[in-house]
Amino acid sequence: MSSRQSIRELSTGTKLANRYTLNRRLGAGGAAETWLASDRMTRASVALKILVDDGAASDTLRREWQLSIRLMHAHIVRVFEFHDDPDGPLYSLQFIDGPDIGVLCGAPPEDILPPIALIADALRYAHGKGVVHRDIKASNILLDRNGAPYLIDFGVAATGETDIGGGSLIAASPQQLDGAAAQPADDIFALGGLIYELVSGHSPYSSSATANDIRTSVPPPLLASDGKPISPTLQQLVARMLDKTANERPDAESVAAGLAAAGFAAAAAPSRYAGSTHAARDEVITKSESIRVAGRHTVTSRQAPVQSSEGGISPKTLGISLVALVLMLVGVVFILPKTVTTDGPRAVTTQDDEAVSTGRDQEKGRRGVGFSENVDDLSGRDDRVQARGATETILGELLSKMETLESRAVQRWGGLRFKRAQAVYAEGDKAYLARDYATAGEKYGEAIVIVEPLLDEVDRVFARTLSDAQTALDSADPIEALRQFELAVAISPSHAVARAGLQRARNLDTVLSLIDQGLAFEKDLELDAAQQNFARAAEIDPAWEPAQVGLERVLATINQMDFDQRMTEGLEALALGDFLSARAAFRVAQSLKPDSPEPADGLQQVDQGVRLSRIGALQRKARSLEQGEQWDDVVETYDSILDLDGDLAFAQEGLRSAQQMAALHKRLDDYIAKPDSLSSRVTMQAATRLVVDITRTPKLGPRLTDQRDELGRLLKRAATPLTVQLVSDNLTNVSIYKIGKLGSFDRQEVNLLPGTYVAVGSRSGFRDVRLEFRVAPEIDMQPIIVRCEEQI
Repeated sequence: MSSRQSIRELSTGTKLANRYTLNRRLGAGGAAETWLASDRMTRASVALKILVDDGAASDTLRREWQLSIRLMHAHIVRVFEFHDDPDGPLYSLQFIDGPDIGVLCGAPPEDILPPIALIADALRYAHGKGVVHRDIKASNILLDRNGAPYLIDFGVAATGETDIGGGSLIAASPQQLDGAAAQPADDIFALGGLIYELVSGHSPYSSSATANDIRTSVPPPLLASDGKPISPTLQQLVARMLDKTANERPDAESVAAGLAAAGFAAAAAPSRYAGSTHAARDEVITKSESIRVAGRHTVTSRQAPVQSSEGGISPKTLGISLVALVLMLVGVVFILPKTVTTDGPRAVTTQDDEAVSTGRDQEKGRRGVGFSENVDDLSGRDDRVQARGATETILGELLSKMETLESRAVQRWGGLRFKRAQAVYAEGDKAYLARDYATAGEKYGEAIVIVEPLLDEVDRVFARTLSDAQTALDSADPIEALRQFELAVAISPSHAVARAGLQRARNLDTVLSLIDQGLAFEKDLELDAAQQNFARAAEIDPAWEPAQVGLERVLATINQMDFDQRMTEGLEALALGDFLSARAAFRVAQSLKPDSPEPADGLQQVDQGVRLSRIGALQRKARSLEQGEQWDDVVETYDSILDLDGDLAFAQEGLRSAQQMAALHKRLDDYIAKPDSLSSRVTMQAATRLVVDITRTPKLGPRLTDQRDELGRLLKRAATPLTVQLVSDNLTNVSIYKIGKLGSFDRQEVNLLPGTYVAVGSRSGFRDVRLEFRVAPEIDMQPIIVRCEEQI
């Protein structure tokens, strides 16, 4: 049993660090799980990497965070705060709402390689910081909804000081497999393998001997997934990246340059590959621009949130921007010269001011992405610098809250309270410019007190707005629905329900017009036109129930009319005996209304009609065969009739009669086929009685008459003896079976009836002879020689 035990069980809705609420599990690896979570403080969606098992993994997770937080590159996922939660450590990081780069596998090289070039630049940056990722593979490169790639998971990364091992086999270099120290060339080798797989559609290594292939096997030249050749420049670049010797591989910067030379300049992947199926709800976009006193920090940091393409730049944002420009000019013309002239000898103080301003800038940037670290320690500086630093700390908190509210459209629902907060904020700016940092800090703090309740109201306002919008939509009030949904989307731009509702509200006028037209067409029984209108309305807004109901009603009416038409056709064809057409019509009706019993009844009538028609045809056939005295065929025909209906009396009687006649003909045929058998007294008597019985039968058919006459002739033949001459040697005793002994003679004549006989000759001292001969009037009889000639 493992010594490592679970330290927590995570589920949707779990709250961590008194700040995060878990939404859904994104993945797991080792002792940690990654979850999508909502950050209560920033109102943003973040990813959390959470330790779920105890042991030394806690130190490993902290080391991973400490390493990752050093890396600030546009295409390396951002890492935020580390929390030593009582139930176990975790840290927050940027949530990337798209698939991994594996979705590009087999795509055209022009779609695959530009984002790879961005990852190469991210590796250039990491390698410059002394960090080797050691696990470059498709699942560790994510695409956001715009197709931009991000390098993630530095859990097994190595620095100059540490190398914890681990990593995936597919991402290993020959040197890693041999236990050598980590080096940037390892990442280049893995990236080359990834390029090869994405472009060609298959791994450069076999699945059965991956490690051996990595060490020794040189993959075939790179081809596109469809087998088409690619540029030699790209082939050569990938081949160099996959060189077994580390020193022969290019560095990351050269890889990016080589891709550009091959025509694949760094860029995001086409957004169609990324999609937005994993988009988080209400993720806040924040800015962290640099702040300078002369540049009017308050205005620069308070840019309005990014607007939708429909809204453009708000008048308020434009006004703030104009004020910013004016204040910047005032600062440059009046304040900066005073600082230089009055405090010219105090260059150190000016540098301190700049350091504090920079520290404030950094603080604001951190707050924009979820940090809550302290600014630089200003102890030891003069009181003015310390007061200014403390004021800017309060300002950073205010800026974070104001930006969060503005990103949630507070200008449209905050009312007088938000205007009051802006006014107090402006008073704080005025004091700040006058270097009255104590008053500025008080005003900034007062503004915080005003805006904090607004932050708590965001979700309630959004829920109320969304509910009112849905009510207006359900009431078919397009103007109010549009107004409310626009506000809901402004508050929560990425909320799927709100965005879908806004689109529905925009289309409501069109949908209502189409439905009105559809109802008018339906009333006039112009059903095809009504169907088109209702279908178009349902296509524009699938959730609009009247459109769906109208479409279903019209389709049901059309279906019923088609059904009635087919039933009428089937019944008419049935009456005319056109069973094929009737069956086809009833089957179409049945497909239109499978649950209706009417088509089944019609098909049953068709089957009955077909059966009766078949019986009638067979009956006519039987009668025709009876006239032709083809009794075996008559029997077969009546059997077929009885297969269709075994209770038919005429068929039963006809079958018995046909079987008797068939048996009679067979007896006659048997006698006629063996005429010699009629010479037997018993057989002759039976045959004679049969001829007499037939003669007494009325209405003899030609065939039976012919058979009777033929048998009569054969009976006369059988009763007429024929003279047979026997020849012997007066020494042989001759006898004929069933006739008697004739003794010895030289020549003798015997009268025999037609048939087959056996003559036997015997003589003392000689071997017996036995002769079989046939007697018949149609045979030219030759003398029968019976002599014993073979002496014993």
